[in-house]
Amino acid sequence: MSTLYSDIGELNALRFHVKQKKLVPLQQLLASNTGDHHALRKGRGMTFSEVRQYQPGDDVRHIDWRVTARTQKVHTKVFTEEHERPTVLVAEQSAALFFGSKVRLKSAQALNIAALIGWTALQQHERIGGLCFRGDRHHWIAPNRPQHTLLQFLESAVDLQKGLKRPGACPNVFWHQSLKQLTQTVKPGSQLFLIGDLLDFDTQAFEWVKKLRSHNEITAIHVFDPLEKQLPSSGWLSLARSFISDDLLRLDSFRDQTRKEYSQGYETRWHNCQQGFRALAIPLIEVGTDESPLKSLIQQNVIH
Repeated sequence: MSTLYSDIGELNALRFHVKQKKLVPLQQLLASNTGDHHALRKGRGMTFSEVRQYQPGDDVRHIDWRVTARTQKVHTKVFTEEHERPTVLVAEQSAALFFGSKVRLKSAQALNIAALIGWTALQQHERIGGLCFRGDRHHWIAPNRPQHTLLQFLESAVDLQKGLKRPGACPNVFWHQSLKQLTQTVKPGSQLFLIGDLLDFDTQAFEWVKKLRSHNEITAIHVFDPLEKQLPSSGWLSLARSFISDDLLRLDSFRDQTRKEYSQGYETRWHNCQQGFRALAIPLIEVGTDESPLKSLIQQNVIH
């Protein structure tokens, strides 16, 4: 591990790795993620175009009753499909991500993923922006098409990341605040990518996600470290019971049962996370700190 923090130059250079790449439509990603092949709503948002007199075949749900009452002739609202949609990156940079046992920290991998998705979206001429947060500090960058918008987002995220000095917890309230802010700032028809740990989302967090999902497309990306999934067989280990406690827990990692219970703890949290996002028809993928982020995104059908 050469450095603890992301380098803006390296994040900028990732643009050359995604030339000719595209983001996979949500319908296709959800189908590959869940095995479900039924059609979802249109990927693009619909924008109001005009009001005109009703014609056979028009959707009766779009009848404009005010104009109809005023003119005594049935009129309908006409909508056109948007040809672009904002792509919104939501990157956690909390102390909970200031951890890594192989290659890089989770916080750095989260920004690698955000950068790859951002540069790919720009290649598709989408507007790009996002929200990054560390604890109760948030930076919101409104989506726009120029490249400097994405660079501004990445620079803000790196700035937050450099404030991390030691591992810590990420109370759900910080995700609550971020998701609530997104419901107030994100325009309907946007494509959101939630990038972070995500395993401890609670009922309230999923309620905010549900509100966002009603008008937007969402993909969730869980960043993990291999040590979180499986305890190495290394004899007696001293583990902190929590990031905010100095109380140490002694574990004999030579024991099969100890390693099994450790892995089961992670699997339980991962399963609950999967269930929460699946209930909202949101694809959830995972990327390890030791993995090539681009290769992983391609293999899991986020980018092609």
